[in-house]
Amino acid sequence: MPDVEHPKLTVDTPVAKPVPRRPLLTRRVFVLGGFWSGLFLAAVSVLGAPLDFAWPRKLGAFGGAHVVQAADVPPEGGDPVRFPTGRFYLAHLAPGQEGSQGGILALYQKCTHLGCTVPWRPDFEFSNTRGWYRCPCHGSTYTKGAAILVAGPAPRPLDTMEVEVQDNGGVLVNTGGITKGGSDNPLRAVPYRPAGSPGGRGEQ
Repeated sequence: MPDVEHPKLTVDTPVAKPVPRRPLLTRRVFVLGGFWSGLFLAAVSVLGAPLDFAWPRKLGAFGGAHVVQAADVPPEGGDPVRFPTGRFYLAHLAPGQEGSQGGILALYQKCTHLGCTVPWRPDFEFSNTRGWYRCPCHGSTYTKGAAILVAGPAPRPLDTMEVEVQDNGGVLVNTGGITKGGSDNPLRAVPYRPAGSPGGRGEQ
C-alpha cells in the first residue's frame, strides 16, 4: 500500500501575557486620607449639634411647635385630650381644681418612672374617684387635672410643656420645652378664655 503523506498540523497557541501589577497604596496617600477623614469627622462633631438645633422642624412634629385649634381645646374641667403627634395631653383645669387658678396645661405623655406612654383612663376608679392617668407598666397613677402623682413607683408628676394661648383661642404647645413635673404643676396652668367669650383673647 503506497505511503500517503499527511499534511502537518500546526496549532497557534497565544502566549499569555502577565497582568500588570497594580500600584500599592502609598504611605503618603494613606496618611493624607486619614488626616482629611479625621478633620471631616471633627468638623461634623463640632458643627452637627448647632446645625441640628437651628434646622427648622416640621410644625406639629415632636420637638417643635404644635398648634391646637380652639375647637380642639377641652372644656374647662373636662377630660384631657391626647395629641399623639406632639406626644402630650392638653388639660383644661377649672378654677380651684387641684389648687389651680384654672387654665391650660400641656402634659408630656411619658411616665416619669421608665418612660412608658401613660394613657388617660376615664374608666379607672381609684380612691373612690373615677378618671385617672394610669401607667400600664408599673401602675403609677396621676390626677386628672395636673397629673400629680398619687400612687406607684414614679418619682414625680408628669412633666409639662410650654404653652402659649393665641388671640384666636388656639393654643401653641412647645413640645421641645419640657419642664420636670412637680407639686407646682397646678400653678403652671396658663389662663384661658375661648375667643369671643367675656374676657376672651379673641373678643373684639
